[in-house]
Amino acid sequence: MRILLISPNTEMLPDPVFPLGLAFLSGALEQSSHQHEILDLCFTEDYGEALDQSVADFAPEIIGLSLRNVDNVAYPNSHSYLPFYRKVVSHLRKITSAPIVLGGSGFSLMPFLMLENLQADYGIVGEAEVTLVDFLDHMERGQVPDQLAGVISASASRVSQLIAPERFPSEDFLVPWREKLANEEYLRFGGMGNVQTKRGCGFSCVYCTYPLIEGREVRLRPPKQVGEEIQQLSDQGVDTFFIVDNVFNFPPHHAQSICREIVQRNLEVSWSCYLHPQFVTESLLLLMKEAGCTGVEFGTDAGSDRLLKLLGKSFKTEEVRRASELCHKVGLSFCHSLVFGGPGESKETIRDTLALMGEVSPTAVIAMVGIRLFPGTRLAEFASSEDLIITDETMLKPTFYLTESVRPFVLDLLYKHVEENRNWILPGSNVNIDRRLQEKLRRFGLKGPLWEHMQIRRK
Repeated sequence: MRILLISPNTEMLPDPVFPLGLAFLSGALEQSSHQHEILDLCFTEDYGEALDQSVADFAPEIIGLSLRNVDNVAYPNSHSYLPFYRKVVSHLRKITSAPIVLGGSGFSLMPFLMLENLQADYGIVGEAEVTLVDFLDHMERGQVPDQLAGVISASASRVSQLIAPERFPSEDFLVPWREKLANEEYLRFGGMGNVQTKRGCGFSCVYCTYPLIEGREVRLRPPKQVGEEIQQLSDQGVDTFFIVDNVFNFPPHHAQSICREIVQRNLEVSWSCYLHPQFVTESLLLLMKEAGCTGVEFGTDAGSDRLLKLLGKSFKTEEVRRASELCHKVGLSFCHSLVFGGPGESKETIRDTLALMGEVSPTAVIAMVGIRLFPGTRLAEFASSEDLIITDETMLKPTFYLTESVRPFVLDLLYKHVEENRNWILPGSNVNIDRRLQEKLRRFGLKGPLWEHMQIRRK
């Protein structure tokens, strides 16, 4: 069958993100009997014209939409992507009778609700590389694919139970196929590519969606396979990338193996990643630097041990201090991501967090106010227990947990703090990050995450 895969993600802040999920699907379809094309709407000026052209040229029998995000998860300037997704589906209905199937990480968080909201025909929940090929096989034979694991349909979504999708074991990982995607444009406008070395998250942050999307079992891609992928990216001119794993340094032996692969191949690449403070060692940071790592991000969240416990973190502030000190020692840029307004937040805990950041002196701080609620997370259950009017349906729109004890003053407090600390970024308020600044920095040829260039921004 002929399937047209569409990425309707047009978000440009903090950077346009290469649709890695579609690249993995493309790799699976390349090994199947089905034909496929990819339409990425990120850099198109007229999405309707782009849809018209792709449908006319390819005449797809099935259309797949990969929905990476539901919204920008930012407060107070939140922005839902669902209205645009609906426009895309509506336009497709006017120009083709091909069934529309939804997938992607954003879709998998609220599959039944999003299928109904966007009025598509089918949905694939979770990892779709194998399921999509099975789905197309069924459709080609004229069989109803409702009973496939991970597949839901508009006709049965309210009356049937989802058969839980299977997770890939490590040895079955497929390699993303990037030939049909605009690698050069993402490097030019976004400053980097991306690579995934593992799936699954065994940690227990109360708000996190990684376990819902990828499962709790950590499944590792073979380091040699990852090394070959990075080699191919480098050969194609993509010499800067971000490792999108929830945390790169767990398990530590896998992170070390990836770094050694890069070093052994003599690859001149630059990259960054997320790190867990608990598993940071000087030897690992030195190996990462040798392999081309230029900066690391910590999902620190708070500077209070009591608050960290309430957020489900497995580390304490002392480990944040130690990890920061090691980054300073080896000369590696680092950023702390924070969330303000979670369970137990108070003026005192906010002061503790501000004090900790002042003490560890990171290259940059990314501060979010409020925590986006998603169905299935412990924080959503906690919010319901507090008698907040939270339902799965209301969470289709940007819905945030922001404790009442700090709601009246937290934004003003942070605005004042940022005036004195110019290395702080407030995405939800467009402070030290906006489209104009992003475009200006990229025009200078700066690559990698924008926070790494906060020293230039301050000058």
